[in-house]
Amino acid sequence: MKHSRASLSLVSLTLAGAASLLLAGCLTKNEDASYNSDGQSAYVASEVDQMGQVYDQISVDGPAAKTSSLGLTITGEKVIEPFKYDSACTCFIRHATYSNIEGFERDRVDSVTLLDSSGATMDRFQKARVSKIIHKRHVVKSKNGKEADIHLAFTVDIKTDAGVRKGEWNGTMIGTYNGQEFKSGSISKVIRVWEDGRFHFPEAGTITLDRPVLSFLVEFLGDGKAKVTITNKVNHKIHILWVDKDYNESDPVETP
Repeated sequence: MKHSRASLSLVSLTLAGAASLLLAGCLTKNEDASYNSDGQSAYVASEVDQMGQVYDQISVDGPAAKTSSLGLTITGEKVIEPFKYDSACTCFIRHATYSNIEGFERDRVDSVTLLDSSGATMDRFQKARVSKIIHKRHVVKSKNGKEADIHLAFTVDIKTDAGVRKGEWNGTMIGTYNGQEFKSGSISKVIRVWEDGRFHFPEAGTITLDRPVLSFLVEFLGDGKAKVTITNKVNHKIHILWVDKDYNESDPVETP
């Protein structure tokens, strides 16, 4: 799961469809049960949340500034290539890997385009000027011989609401698990407060995920909570669970 310099640029330019967050945390259970969260809901919440926590790693000094040295460690990830401006895509590219757990590997490539209020691209991070963020992420995760290839593409519109800077996230998701393509997924009107160079846990909005048997609806409710509805399209059973801002899942409860 290595990316050459050329492949990094290719990923940043071609991840237009972006991403299926339908990879379970443990990557093991089958989908024929009456419900099957399998860590997916927490994984969805964590991946989307963490995508909003990396912008303060972008240089504020412009493309000519020196980037951090290779091998920089950020929250447990070994960053192979910290954010660096790429003039070919007019975006910032970051590549990180994680393999501190035996049998588990994760490889992430982020490309982030910053736009000001006129729609012009920016070559440095200036929070007061940023009006829109286009963020694409390619994640390859493997555990115990099982692999998922996930693509995410989100547009974040920055607005001020009652003096508070917030972002509205919208996008789509596609991907594969062990070579099998997942069905569609989307993120719609997810609202997050933006301060200190990062977005906080979503306070409103939804994520929908569609697998061959199961469909997921994640609803962000504020106060660091999200409600997850899992529907089995074969036996029509519905289960509800909750995810908190620390990505902990409650036990699913079947609805009457």
